[in-house]
Formats: sequence, structure tokens, C-alpha cells
Amino acid sequence: MSEALLDIQDLHLEFDTFDGVAKVLAGVNLTLERGDVLGLVGETGCGKSMTALAIPRLISMPPGRITNGQILFNGEDLLQRPTGSMQQFRARHLGMIFQDPTTNLNPLFTIREQLVDAVLYQQANVKSVPGRWRGFLPSARQMRKEAQSRAIELMGLVGIPDAELRINDYPHQFSGGMRQRVLIAMALAGEPDLLIADEPTTALDVTIQAQILRLIRSLVHQLGLTVLLITHNLGVVANTCDKVAVMYSGRVIEQAPVRDLFHQPAHPYTQGLIRAVPSGSTSRGGLQGIPGLIPNLIDPPQGCRFHPRCPQVLEHCASQVPGPGAIGSDHLAFCHLYPEGA
Repeated sequence: MSEALLDIQDLHLEFDTFDGVAKVLAGVNLTLERGDVLGLVGETGCGKSMTALAIPRLISMPPGRITNGQILFNGEDLLQRPTGSMQQFRARHLGMIFQDPTTNLNPLFTIREQLVDAVLYQQANVKSVPGRWRGFLPSARQMRKEAQSRAIELMGLVGIPDAELRINDYPHQFSGGMRQRVLIAMALAGEPDLLIADEPTTALDVTIQAQILRLIRSLVHQLGLTVLLITHNLGVVANTCDKVAVMYSGRVIEQAPVRDLFHQPAHPYTQGLIRAVPSGSTSRGGLQGIPGLIPNLIDPPQGCRFHPRCPQVLEHCASQVPGPGAIGSDHLAFCHLYPEGA
């Protein structure tokens, strides 16, 4: 087994709302090993994005509040790191790609201004120069020139043609897929250990989605990246990821290598998700949905949160939170059907 880069243990996150306290994350356990591409999947509102934002500590507190757990990055608990040092940590170790490239680039500035600023921001937070050497630092003009060269290099790395010319364009002169490539270039400016991609293809058409996913996969091989890919699309996971973690109502309920999960889904919720995916042999009206409704996070069910909808519910599912049961090598299911430690 390779070295664990990220290990989230029993993470609990709450939000204060007008209606009460929403228990958004209720004991998330997630392990991401160095060099892996792990897909985090689940329906809308299950806590995927909140888990991703909790890692670099980008959740506003208040109204958010982490009440328990650890986020171990290379063995260090990020929740114990001083707030003032998190900006430098993010610049050095983490890159993030968000959902909509249209809203994450400023339409008033050129790609040059935005990408060069991203490179300079990374350099300002990573470089540490002793006081006696500060007189030998390059001038601001020289630093910006070097940052522009790096920006053009990054644009080429993510497959933007004629980067020397296109760097002077505005975001509206780029297609949606090219804007997403710019955001990926920004995320790579600091040569991160972990790239977090939160639904990076949601706003793109199917053909461009495939191109962006192939790009992410190629960058993994070229740069040795570790990727946490958040999506609700099981097809994306099957074609892009090495491993997959399935979330339901604020908890990871199954984690496995991709092939194992699709060939031997263990948790009843995972089985339901896979049955709901159409295939070439699915007839009209042949899809099977999961009965019931997702739980209210302000007043969620006790025990296993899926038990009100589960076709294989046991008596103690309503009172006891299930621990991890081993199905096979690297395959865990948090379900009473598979006793903890078995």
C-alpha cells in the first residue's frame, strides 16, 4: 500500500441556520494515498463539496463549526495548524479547481493579469528569504517577467494553443473548455501535492468534459499529482479514477478501488446508485430508483442515516452508527451487514 497523503478521520461539521443546526458532515472517514486519483461521489447535498472545502480550511466559521475529527496531511493535523499559516500552506501544497469557469475568472482582466498574479501569489507565499539576503532579491519587474514566462509555460502544459498570444485575451474570448484549462493552470501554479477538483466539468458539454478529464489524468502521470475528484457522475469515476468513495448524508459509506466497487458494490446505497445508471440494455422505464427521501440534516435519523430507505435494514441500524467492515483489499463498507473488523 502506498503512503497516505490525506487521511480524514471522523470529521464532523455543523452549520448554524435559521431553522437550527445542520449536521452537514457526521463522521467523514476518507483516505487518499499519494499518486492516486480518488473520486468522491454522491447525490447533491451529501457533503462532497463541504468535505473538499474543509481540507484547506476554506469554510467560513461562523456559521460553520468543526466539532470533531482530524484532517491529516502528510501526518500533520491541519485543524491544529495556526490560521495565519494556512495561506502559505495552501500555496505550497494544495490546488483547487471549481465548478464553473465562467464565474471564477474576472471578466475585467486579461488572462495574463490573472494567471501571472496566481504565479506571483504562489511565489510570495512559498519563498522564504533570510533578512540579510533580501537585498539580492530580483526586482519587481524581473519577478513579473519570470512569472509571465511561467504562466505561458502553464498554459502550454494544459493544452492551450498559441499561449504567447492568447495570454493577452480576456476570458470572454475563450470557450468554456479553454477557461477551465486556465483555471487548471492557476491551480498548478504552486506545483501542489494535492489537486482538489470540485465538479470541474459540470458546466461543459460532453465532448469538452472528456477532454478536461483526459487532461487531468495526463497531468497525474506528467507531474505525479494526487487528485481528489468530486462528482455525481459514476461514468466520470469509472473512466478517470483509481479509487472511489461514496458519500451519503454527510458520511462516507463505502470506499474501494473503482473496479471492485462497480463489480462488487457492498453498501445497499451504492448498489442502488449503480442500478440507477442506464446502460445499453436498459429499456424505457427500466431504471430502478431508490425509494424515500434524503434526510433532513437538521434532524437526521439516528444510527445509519440510510436506514429509513434501506431494503436490507437490520434492527440495530436505527440506533448504532456502523463502523468500517472490510470487504476485500482496500475495500471498506460502513454498514452493519459487514461487521466492523470482519
